Amino acid sequence: MADNNTFVDTTPTAGNGDEYRDPSHIPDQNGFTGDIQNGIVDAKSRTLATWLRQKQWGIDVREAMALFVEWLSTKWASNKAMIDDNVSRQTAVEQRQTDLEGKFTNVISSATSDSEVIDARDSANFGKFGTIDARFENIEALITKYVPQGFEVAINHNLNRMPQVSVFTYDWAIGTETNGLDTAPSGLFGGSQPVSVSNQVVYSDVNNVKVILPADYQQGGTLEHHNGVWYLIDGIKTLKFVLS
Repeated sequence: MADNNTFVDTTPTAGNGDEYRDPSHIPDQNGFTGDIQNGIVDAKSRTLATWLRQKQWGIDVREAMALFVEWLSTKWASNKAMIDDNVSRQTAVEQRQTDLEGKFTNVISSATSDSEVIDARDSANFGKFGTIDARFENIEALITKYVPQGFEVAINHNLNRMPQVSVFTYDWAIGTETNGLDTAPSGLFGGSQPVSVSNQVVYSDVNNVKVILPADYQQGGTLEHHNGVWYLIDGIKTLKFVLS
């Protein structure tokens, strides 16, 4: 058995398929020290870390690692219980809010006695609404999604003619994936299915056109021209302009 007074660290040697191939020490300043120094490390974590660093006997090092695993499990279980409780509370709050909004709508609906106002809640095309506001909100939602107004894209095409313009939108095109190639959600490699976008075209002259789109499709990005097609790309979203 080793003498505590003469214990020394030994130089590692290769073996077991040369898995231990790096004899260099971990530098004092590394990718973790900044987070640790600027963060909060509790006393128990420091104790375990000190044991792992300083205990001379392998059995003590292994015990420190085992304690860490078991202690981490208790922390995880405690945090999970707290998160589950918070989610449950949030769900209950949202449900109460929904119920309150429903009751408020019912109060407004019941409080109205003017027959003309009551009649204005109903739509021959879209059915009945609890309040006039709900009907207006539905109209606004349809306008922003389908009526070409609110977003303009100017294209200098230099075709010396007035082309027809078709617009399509899709997400997750190759090259737009957030974390690189083939990181789109399952089933969307290469992009989602293109959807035709209603538009209105204003011809400034034979070389320039303004394409007016519904407000729902407003996005940033820089207009790009590839193989006769124009693209406006903003993150994972793409607007494709085909001039024919």
